[in-house]
Amino acid sequence: MRRSSALERLPDEAVENRSAARVVADALREGILQQRLRGGERLTQDAVAARFNVSQMIVREAFKQLVTEGFLTAEPRRGVSVALLTAAEAWEITQLRSLVEAQALEWAIPQMAKTDLDRAGRLLAELDTAKSTDRIIALNARFHEALYAPAGKARTLALIATLRLNFERYLRFTWEDTHHLEQSQREHWQILDLCKTRDVERACDALKRHLAATGDVLVQCLRAHDASSRSVDF
Repeated sequence: MRRSSALERLPDEAVENRSAARVVADALREGILQQRLRGGERLTQDAVAARFNVSQMIVREAFKQLVTEGFLTAEPRRGVSVALLTAAEAWEITQLRSLVEAQALEWAIPQMAKTDLDRAGRLLAELDTAKSTDRIIALNARFHEALYAPAGKARTLALIATLRLNFERYLRFTWEDTHHLEQSQREHWQILDLCKTRDVERACDALKRHLAATGDVLVQCLRAHDASSRSVDF
């Protein structure tokens, strides 16, 4: 007798709705990352539905996804708004990244093959000559992904990807006001050299210092921006 299963094929409409919600979520996330949608800006279901020519149910699903990812903030009886950038959150994300990414690197180093190290080196060489903010941020993310991928820990890598996406907002917000790239690249090459020698402890310590240094720059920049905004208000 055929068993009933929770793995029955989903109705086409459900699949289409989920796919559409993902498309809307991707577009809104990109708008937030590129600062076309600013922190504190309210988004309404009907306006977004009209913009993308989809139902409000699809928009609601997209909003839920972005709230979970930390890009939107849900407000009771007020809908959702773009999450504000704060020094406190930048610090919190930095602490989480230091813990999770260092653990991923610890797992990854014993599994690294020469091809993994060569790929990471090629990405750093490209990053040395990158000029645009988009290119720099993309290569930076790919370098870190290349270091952690040999760990083979899918759940950990997914968590890292989500944290990095949220942190990207901060990088883009402050990038042109800082001159951190040269220091960041020196630290990247040092981390890669330690991976090549299989010095797990020193590589993980170097990674934690690297992430902390980047976080400190952004926190200081955000605090200065907040102080400047308050002084203008007076």
